[in-house]
Amino acid sequence: MPTIIAVAAAFAAFSILLPVIPLAVISHGGTDTLAGMATGVFMAVTVATQLITNRLVQRFGFRPVMLVAALLLGLPALWHMFSFAAPSVLVVAGLRGIGFGALCVAQYALVGQLVPAGMLGKASGLIGVFVGASQMVFLPVGLWLLDAGVSMNIVLLLAAAVALLAAVMCIWIPSIEPERPEPWSPEHDPAVKKVSLRRRVTMRVVRRPRRKGMKVTIAPAIALASVSMGYGAVSSFLPASVREADPISGASIAGMMLSIVGLAQLVSRYISGSIADRQNKAGLGMLPGLALSSVGMAGMCAVIAWGLPLWLLIMAAVCFGAGFGLVQNDALLEMFLRVPRERLGSASTVWNASFDTGTGIGAITLGMVAASHGYTGAFLCGAILVMLGITAEVIDRVRRSRALAKLSASEALR
Repeated sequence: MPTIIAVAAAFAAFSILLPVIPLAVISHGGTDTLAGMATGVFMAVTVATQLITNRLVQRFGFRPVMLVAALLLGLPALWHMFSFAAPSVLVVAGLRGIGFGALCVAQYALVGQLVPAGMLGKASGLIGVFVGASQMVFLPVGLWLLDAGVSMNIVLLLAAAVALLAAVMCIWIPSIEPERPEPWSPEHDPAVKKVSLRRRVTMRVVRRPRRKGMKVTIAPAIALASVSMGYGAVSSFLPASVREADPISGASIAGMMLSIVGLAQLVSRYISGSIADRQNKAGLGMLPGLALSSVGMAGMCAVIAWGLPLWLLIMAAVCFGAGFGLVQNDALLEMFLRVPRERLGSASTVWNASFDTGTGIGAITLGMVAASHGYTGAFLCGAILVMLGITAEVIDRVRRSRALAKLSASEALR
């Protein structure tokens, strides 16, 4: 429970500021490009931090790493009480990115070691529920407060207080030693044991720990990153686009939309994890999730472009959030099932790097699109980018089918 509360509180601090910072940058005279760069730099530093987080965890343990990460998510943003100049925006974004990167990798690696392999689906789904609930509640909070006339300084103080709560809860995180990779030996490699070839190929569980062993995570990583690019546009520019259409209550409406996206992610992630455990197979929701995400982005584009009723925007948000949740959980489970248990930390790094790289690239590139072609163009491009994920997933499935056919033919000849 302390782990769950700490993670939920840390994501709350992150969620409060995620849509607020780009909106505040624009409100203080910054450009859409700078607003997108704030998110982009945040995610770029996040990814860079994720690449070294496993070594930090091996050196210091889960508890200290997660405690410092929680503090960095909220405290640096207090500098915005004094300045929203471009250098300040980018430096603060970078500092917060360090905290977010370390937290993301450490939390999933910790969960992967706390629970047995047969419960990874439910465990990842459960952590997804609490993260999703935190995002659902706190993504709109900052926007609602600003719309109600509360000063930006109060919003920044609130985020810092929540980050401090997360850091305090990290003190009670279970003290366990992270698993360390062991040298490969034939007697410990399931690939050389008498395991069904069909099961090994379809489940893709067995991979020898080798230098290029993480290549097996490429397809789910591309799928996740493609949807995350769209999320970068949604989190950075949906508030500004809705406020542009409705200056009076636009921020509150956008906050509700972000909350709906979070709720849909919460539900679909848990459902995805439960189905994966019941069917003993991951990836069943990947293609439906990618399709739903693309439809949701296209729907947002249509509503904003043609001034359609708001209930259609709600439907688009539900589609995008549900699809994003399915892709998140299935990508995580596929990565976990493709690597040895001692490489769960590396798989967690790949998952988080894919998520955050996609979000950062999406925020920057689609921010440039928004600056030149408006928010409608940004959301339309986001919908198109999801097609990259669909293509990667289809190619991966075709490759697996061919491998299965070859192995089946080989078995038949014996």
